[in-house]
Amino acid sequence: MTGKAISQLREGIRLPESGNFLIGLSGGADSVALTMMIAEKVREGTIHAEVVHVNHGLRGIESDEDEHFVRELCRKLGIKGHVYRADLAGRSDEATAREARFACFRQALRETGADGMMLAHNADDQAETFMMRLLRGAGADGLQCMAEEQETDGIRILRPMLALGRNEIREALRKDEIPWREDSSNRDKAYFRNRIRIELIPRMEEIAPGTVKRICETTRLIRKDNEALQSAARERLKTAAKADLLRTDELESDPEAVQSRALRMWWRANGLKLDEHELSSDQTKQLMTLLKAKKGTVNLPGGYHADRSPGFLHLNGSVRETPAPVEVRRPETSFHGFRLTETPSEGNPGDGKRTQEVPAGFTVGCEIRTRRPGDRIQPFGLDHRRKLQDYLTDRKIPEPFRDQIPLLCRGEEVLWVCGVGAGNIPRWNKEENPVRLTWDGDIPWM
Repeated sequence: MTGKAISQLREGIRLPESGNFLIGLSGGADSVALTMMIAEKVREGTIHAEVVHVNHGLRGIESDEDEHFVRELCRKLGIKGHVYRADLAGRSDEATAREARFACFRQALRETGADGMMLAHNADDQAETFMMRLLRGAGADGLQCMAEEQETDGIRILRPMLALGRNEIREALRKDEIPWREDSSNRDKAYFRNRIRIELIPRMEEIAPGTVKRICETTRLIRKDNEALQSAARERLKTAAKADLLRTDELESDPEAVQSRALRMWWRANGLKLDEHELSSDQTKQLMTLLKAKKGTVNLPGGYHADRSPGFLHLNGSVRETPAPVEVRRPETSFHGFRLTETPSEGNPGDGKRTQEVPAGFTVGCEIRTRRPGDRIQPFGLDHRRKLQDYLTDRKIPEPFRDQIPLLCRGEEVLWVCGVGAGNIPRWNKEENPVRLTWDGDIPWM
């Protein structure tokens, strides 16, 4: 079924020599061309490949016709196809669609055991991404754009067509009389990428023919020069970052080029995944300023913001699940990355923050959880109870930590705040057969 023009196109790119892959097939010209090229290698017996199509249902009957087209193409090529209907929960924005699409990719990879996903991004896509990021003020790490192979959202992505232009792909399909589907939403200028595709890039090519090719070469050079700095930033984050928490003292001695890349990597790992929400250079500068400040807040894409507390940057905006309460069990109770252990007394009351000695049996009926409205604590040594919120404020615990702190509780009464202090517990007495309670885990608010 594959014609001479597609075969010639295939000779100009690097396809895997072996392996088991999934092909993202939307039905558009680029993904159809990629599927035809891979189908040749499948027939040659050098690789195994199957197709993944995600029907987002955003264009009604047009989306269903895309799905029918993909099914028919797979049937004609003798390639197995996996079709998914994305659940967008009533939303239609690009970020939601992308998240749903990649969720389907991950599911397909689990079901097939494939080595990775092949996507049909081309040179024009690369140039458009570069211009989007340039106009938004991205730095060098953002301007390197897409790689021929990279890890994205936990998925190995291969893009073998990045060296091919959109027009030459379509011309090859026309010569071989191979049909494809056109997505009508690609003509909607309400989308930033479409405006760049329809208006900006053609005008740049008119002024300076070969613009797309030169932009792609620029991205390659930027990527090569950026690798060393990224490697240094990546090593730094291994010790400095813990999910949405970043230790500022770990970065203070690094060059600004490493600091800025570490901050952007931190955002990519924990913020919005959509390429269009890459940090701008201005936002990166604001984070750099916040890194060196004592306090403050920086607004980030998608409603996120970064807060500064002593020693840390906190990334907020994502929905953090409240961990379920856990009944205390002796000698050890695990809770959301922490562990409370009970061991024999060491002959002293403990420091009251990480260790605390209590009478044997004191924790019977207790649970470990995070704070709730109405929580109160009777600070050790006082004869009255206080709101937990006021207690944490007095102890100068930064707000971003307060919903994460493990609490030893009996009902609504807080008996011990991990890393902060004890509440209404009996005074230490070696005659009462005390036991030692110890919190294990990372306690950055201490």
